[in-house]
Amino acid sequence: MDFQAAVRRRAGVLPMVEPLPVPSEGVPPAGGRTPFLAKYGQFVLVGLTGVVVNLIVFTLVLDLLSPSPTFNVVHSLLRSASVTSNNAVDNFVASAAAFAVATLWNFVLNNLWTFRTTRGHRHRLGSRIGLYYGVSLGSLAVNEVVLFALSYSVPPLFGQAIGIVAGSVVGFAGNYRVTFAEAPSPPR
Repeated sequence: MDFQAAVRRRAGVLPMVEPLPVPSEGVPPAGGRTPFLAKYGQFVLVGLTGVVVNLIVFTLVLDLLSPSPTFNVVHSLLRSASVTSNNAVDNFVASAAAFAVATLWNFVLNNLWTFRTTRGHRHRLGSRIGLYYGVSLGSLAVNEVVLFALSYSVPPLFGQAIGIVAGSVVGFAGNYRVTFAEAPSPPR
């Protein structure tokens, strides 16, 4: 640090903490991946587990709403993967229930693994959950539009899967920039 920077820091013009060094442009950090791509990879892995949870809950709720529920997971999965639905409202209800359960699942895993931090400069847990669900509502809106558009042309399980993929782009961008972003420091 040069003498002028030290004087400005003492005068309160510069922050007291040194900024982290910026790696040379175009040179990836050790390991060959950028932190953004590593986080996106983790987000995708968590999302894949969430897709499984979402599709199972979607299928079970769809089965419970059907006129003749089977209460058999395998049979329900086969039926929702092979027969188109004439009741889009049941699809929406099942999708909303699956969304609620899978979003909580994904939040827990993303909070503990993908966006883990030791610095402690994040929003409080309650705020993070609220922000996560808020961002996820944007994902759900995209999912529902796709599901509705496909509800009479493909089986509901495939429409739901395609909707999940479309909504995941909105989910990562919002959670990366809002939910798990560094929170402003409290006033002193």
